Amino acid sequence: MPLRTEAADGLLPNRQRPLAEAQLVILYLLDRLDSATDANLLDFLTEAELMNYLEMMPALGRLSQEGAISETAEGAYRRYTVNESGTELLHLYGSRIPYSVREAIDIRLPQWREALRAERDYQADMAQTPRGDFEVSLRMMERGRAVMSVSVSLPSSEIASKLCKRWRSEGGEVFRTLLRPLLEENEP
Repeated sequence: MPLRTEAADGLLPNRQRPLAEAQLVILYLLDRLDSATDANLLDFLTEAELMNYLEMMPALGRLSQEGAISETAEGAYRRYTVNESGTELLHLYGSRIPYSVREAIDIRLPQWREALRAERDYQADMAQTPRGDFEVSLRMMERGRAVMSVSVSLPSSEIASKLCKRWRSEGGEVFRTLLRPLLEENEP
């Protein structure tokens, strides 16, 4: 009777990516995205099955500590950007990133860039008021400043949450619909 192993069953054991390789993968991804929050990175890396939280966080910390990336506070998250020394590290050692990993990142990049743009340009927050309803703040941003800001009070968290989610995909259309009648020249 043959010995049963995970490899014999067609399953490869999960191997933890070495810290240096994890750092290079994060640098490669950040370089392609220009910048991203820790939540964005985790979403991308886990969706692509490249890295988990326990691999990502030490690599991010080390890159930041070594000055390869800069970080800034952005609400509850941190936004990361590749510095000049990070670009140099990527140039020197980027070829050590497995081709399959680079390909997995490059294939997903267009979709992720669009999602990050929508997240950056169409911001939505909600909070419960002392009266018990939910205040939703919707903002359309351009070059870091609000072009339009709307606040709406809603009776439930479900409705407020739905509005926040849909704002990212429908905000541009709402903006156009709102401005169209206001900017059209009406002939008497």
